[in-house]
Amino acid sequence: MIRLEQNPEQCRALWNAASPGKGPWDDWKLMSAFHDPKLHTLHFLVREETGQSTSLLPLVQDTENDRFLLYGGSYPDARVLWVEYAHFPEFFEQLPDRTRFFDLKGSWVDGLLAAWPEFGPYFAEEEQRYFLRPSRFDFDFDNHIRTFSPDKRQGFMYDLRKIRERGPVLIWGDGDESELFAELSNRNFGAESDYASDSGRRELGRVIGELRRTGNLRTLTIEIGGSKQAVSMSLHYGDLWISLYAAGNREFKNVGKLLNVETIQEACRRRVSEINYMTGMQWKEAWDMESESCRTMRKPPNLPESDSAPAPD
Repeated sequence: MIRLEQNPEQCRALWNAASPGKGPWDDWKLMSAFHDPKLHTLHFLVREETGQSTSLLPLVQDTENDRFLLYGGSYPDARVLWVEYAHFPEFFEQLPDRTRFFDLKGSWVDGLLAAWPEFGPYFAEEEQRYFLRPSRFDFDFDNHIRTFSPDKRQGFMYDLRKIRERGPVLIWGDGDESELFAELSNRNFGAESDYASDSGRRELGRVIGELRRTGNLRTLTIEIGGSKQAVSMSLHYGDLWISLYAAGNREFKNVGKLLNVETIQEACRRRVSEINYMTGMQWKEAWDMESESCRTMRKPPNLPESDSAPAPD
C-alpha cells in the first residue's frame, strides 16, 4: 500500500530511513536548504508492507509553478529514485499530474526502462551531466589542457595569458558571496537568471548558509583593479567537488575561463575523485569534460518546452 505523508517530522524520519547516505543529494539538511516551505508543500509517498516502509518517493508540491517535484527541487542532478524497479508502476499511478523528476541518473533510468519499456515516453527528455576525474590527468588540469588539439590549446592558453596580464588577485576562503554571485548572474542573464526572483535568492542564501554551517563551502573570488569581478562557490563533500555557483563580469574577457580553471585546480589540490560541473552549457563539452546521461520524467509527457527546468547560472 502507498500512503501520503505530509507531517514534517514524519517526512524527515522517512527520508533518513530510506536515504542511502552516499552523496550530498542524500543529505536531509542540505536538501532542506533547497526546500522553500513558503512555496513547497510536503507530499511524501511511502510504500508500506505490514506496517513497515519499504520505498519512498519524497515529493513536494511547487505551488509557485503548479507542479510536483522531488524534495530539494530541480537543481540537484543525477538523482536516483529510492524505489525498486518492481514497484515503480505502483508509485507512478499515485503521482499527480504535472509531476517532474528533473535530471535523474541516466543509467538508473535505463535499468527502469529495461524492466518497464512502456514508460519510455515519460523519460524522453535527455541532458548531459559534465564532470572531470582529476586522477586521469594526475591531479593537474594543465595536463588535461595539453590533450587539446594544438590550435585549441594555443587559443585556450592565449586567453588565460591575456586575463592574467590584468593582474587578477585570487582569494580562496569559505565566505558567503551569494550577493555578488546573484548580482553578476542577473547582470549576465537578466530576467532569465534563476536569481532574479525572490525565491531564487532565498534558495541561494539557504544553501550557502548550510554549506558554511557544515564547513563544506569553498569560495573563490577574483579581484581586478581592487574590485571583485568573478566568484565561484563550490560544495566539497567527501572526495566529491560540485561547482554549484559561478559567475563573472563579462566586461572582463575570459575572467570566467580563469575562474573555472582555478576552481578545477583547487579541487585537484584537494585530491577529489570527481569534479561535478552539472548539466547544460556547451563550454563544458568544449573543455573535453566527461559526461553521462541524465533523464527527466514528465507526467504527462510532452508538455511545452517552456515548462522545462531553467539552466543553472
